[in-house]
Parts: sequence; structure tokens; C-alpha cells
Amino acid sequence: MKIFALICWLMAGNVWFATGAEVKRFELNAEETLTIAAPQAIRMQFGPAEGGQPAHLILSDTNKVSEMRMVLAKSLTKLSDDQMKNQLLAAGQRLMSAVVEKEIKVQEMKGSAFTYFYFELTDSRPDPLQGSRYVLQGLGRSPGYTCEFVMLMNQKNGDAKEQILNSLRSLNIRAKK
Repeated sequence: MKIFALICWLMAGNVWFATGAEVKRFELNAEETLTIAAPQAIRMQFGPAEGGQPAHLILSDTNKVSEMRMVLAKSLTKLSDDQMKNQLLAAGQRLMSAVVEKEIKVQEMKGSAFTYFYFELTDSRPDPLQGSRYVLQGLGRSPGYTCEFVMLMNQKNGDAKEQILNSLRSLNIRAKK
């Protein structure tokens, strides 16, 4: 009986998780569609590629604790893991004079279609601009696309950050049928 109850509880949790996230679809171009799943507490704004500018996506929580801005661009070359890490380290080095950390720790995150690398830093100013004290910056790649993203946060760790990162894991680009 205990096993049956545990199975029912796990199934209910899976149903809740599946219904707790909303899948959005955005037209990237005439041939491809971007899909992303996010909880209802995360707002999504999409801007298609126009006038030579790449497509962009903004994910933010309703309490305005965290906001991620992402640029998605077509890519003819596939960056290696080392190339992505080196680009991030160079970007992070430019910020080192204004942050608390003494070194940059690049982390990897796998998604359904993208592989991401990112780092997190803490603003050293007592009252940073717009109240955002923490920054998460990263790069991602999938076949045919690269993305760059920056997330500003008022809290280093929290539900909003985790929800946005989990949404990022679900990002996928598919050919239209």
C-alpha cells in the first residue's frame, strides 16, 4: 500500500510540474520556431530578428527580482566548449574591478537543445545601479544558433533565478512543419 501511495504522490507531482509550466512558441524566422517552457511567475517578451538585429528574449519574474536578457543569433560556426569558456572569461575579466569575487568560476548547464556556460558575480558597490547587486552572464550554443545572456538579480539565490535558469534549459529551436 505504501508503494502505491508513493507512486500516486509522484504522479501527482509530475502532473503539477507539467501544468505549472507554460510552453510558449515564437517565430524566429520563416523557417524556425523557438519554444520555451516557463512557470506562470515568469514573464516572457520576444523580439524577432529585424533590420539586421538578432532575435531577443527577455525573461523576468513578476516581483522584478531577476531579469534575463538574451540575444539569439544564427551561427555558421560551432563554438567549442573551450572557445565559449574563453569568451566568458574575457568578458568577466572586464568586470573584475567592480566585483567582490577574486576569480571567475565558469559553470556548465545542459539544456534540451542548447549547452550553456555562465558565471556569476557580485557588484562591490554598496548601492548598485537599479538595485541589482548580482549578475549572471553566459553563452549558449545549439546546432545553427548561439545565444548570449545576462541576468541581473537583487538576490543571489532564489526561486526566480532557478525558475529562469530552468526555463532556459527548455529552450529549443525547431524547423516549422
